[in-house]
Amino acid sequence: MRGAWLCLLLLVPASAAAAGYADLGKLERQAVDDALALRGLTIEPAPQGKTIGAVQVVNLDVFLARERVPLVWANIFHRTTREHHIRRESLVQAGDRYDQDLVEETTRNLQDPTLSNVVAVLPVKSATPGMVDVLIVTRDVWSLRFNQDYEAQPNHLLYYTASLSENNLFGWRKNLAAVFTMDQGKMYLGPNYIDPNILGTRLKLQAAFYWIWKRQIDEIAAGPQEGTSSLFHLEYPLWALARRWGATADFSHFDGVQRQFSGTTLRSVSVGDPSGQSAAESVLSEYRLRTMALSSAVTRSFPRPTLIQRISLGYELNLTRPSLLADFPYPCGASERTRFAQQVFPLSERVSDPFLRYELFTPRYRTFRDLNTFDFREDIRLGPSLSLKAGRASTLLGSDKDFSLFQTSLDLAADWWGGLQSVGGSWEARVAGDQVTDQLVQGRATLATPVLARVFRVVAAGNLGFLSENTRRRYFVVGGDTGLRGYPVSKFSGRGAEFIGHIEARTMALKLGFLRLGGLLFFDAGDAAPEASSLTFYDDVGFGLRLLIPQLNTYALRADWAFPLRPAPGMPAGWPGRMSFGFRQVF
Repeated sequence: MRGAWLCLLLLVPASAAAAGYADLGKLERQAVDDALALRGLTIEPAPQGKTIGAVQVVNLDVFLARERVPLVWANIFHRTTREHHIRRESLVQAGDRYDQDLVEETTRNLQDPTLSNVVAVLPVKSATPGMVDVLIVTRDVWSLRFNQDYEAQPNHLLYYTASLSENNLFGWRKNLAAVFTMDQGKMYLGPNYIDPNILGTRLKLQAAFYWIWKRQIDEIAAGPQEGTSSLFHLEYPLWALARRWGATADFSHFDGVQRQFSGTTLRSVSVGDPSGQSAAESVLSEYRLRTMALSSAVTRSFPRPTLIQRISLGYELNLTRPSLLADFPYPCGASERTRFAQQVFPLSERVSDPFLRYELFTPRYRTFRDLNTFDFREDIRLGPSLSLKAGRASTLLGSDKDFSLFQTSLDLAADWWGGLQSVGGSWEARVAGDQVTDQLVQGRATLATPVLARVFRVVAAGNLGFLSENTRRRYFVVGGDTGLRGYPVSKFSGRGAEFIGHIEARTMALKLGFLRLGGLLFFDAGDAAPEASSLTFYDDVGFGLRLLIPQLNTYALRADWAFPLRPAPGMPAGWPGRMSFGFRQVF
């Protein structure tokens, strides 16, 4: 087994040399130049092995006068991250030997797109001969804000979330927000709190609670309150690759109404019997769903310079209880209700299982730029990554029935020729005696070329999925916000198979003052169906724009116009196509 992994490692070329000043992006280099001038420092060209005299931190303002942004005055309303919070997160401290690998890991750990758009860690000359200082430069994004994210089509707002939040509470890197989220069928509203260092410790906390209202179909208006949802996550993370112990505890619940849509219309489900004698032929696809999930795990890591292995022991309790709404059509009898449940409901079950998980990966990273955003650093882990998980659900522990659960995932990422290549697959199933059910097989691949002619790069991705013996009644959905941009949201669905693929030619950014503007051409293809043999090749082409406002976000605003090449039921091909808007890349 060990020999096989060594062979895989040989397939992956060595990563680029440790990043220095010359490897910084334009925005990072400008920030470092500002910090060096502010402190009167110079770069140390040969730091490796020297003793660190001091760790200096410079946090730059959101708006800078040199960028000619007419909002410099707004800095008085933003509390920049406190220096000691950044210094505490550093894996290199005064008195340590300088280690470039730990400097790179510190940079990765400090990256948080909700807090900073620039993170750079560099060696600088010390006032003490024979020693070296470390300079950490960050630049905050605007934190007292009205955050928004959305997915829109002409005349239809499919998804919208907004929060009135302080993303960097008192400069402590904590988040307190009142969050509103709306999908096609419901609206959520409630508080959310994220604390990455409880009382100065390494403990992380995320807690949220939401009240849920019905959304009036195709309107931005709330109906009656329908339920609640909550989330609680407590973690002692493996905050450095060299750490050996970690732990997590999670709880979540949902009690609300689920609605299934086809495009922008609430899906109808036929419940008539084959003879056509039923009093009701079809009803709307909506039902009440109650879920609860509880999990905890302890992880032991075995770090090595070229290979990290982790073993986790944990316990999970999951409860799923779907039910008919009180106003389910009155004429429907028992047979129609049964047919509706078989077509729409997820499996009603209680699963209580201890589990064992094994993970393996290589701690090798490559920094990309202008891949999914403009200029900002994107660290991708290279090499093989393996995850194996096995659990045993038992009636003795409260499960509805006895069975074993298995999950496995394998990925391999490389950076040949300056691009990115990633392939992977996963399998999961339930086993009871000699019966194997709920098998889910998925494959995935990503390919990104290097920047071509200094103008653009081509990025492609694809996913395949197959379900068999689907007793849990899971299903695939393709269309609109799930990646097939030329067709309505959730246009294609099925409980058997899916595929989705994309190719995009993404330009580099054009600088417009303090803004960054880019464009792209794209091709999408995909479908979802009850079985693999009935998959159809639906495809579209189009173009889009990406706009980055570095002071506010590290991800771009998105606008796409797609034209379907193959007609679908109720959807003609060609003009006028579909426009969609949102944040971040589609894939």
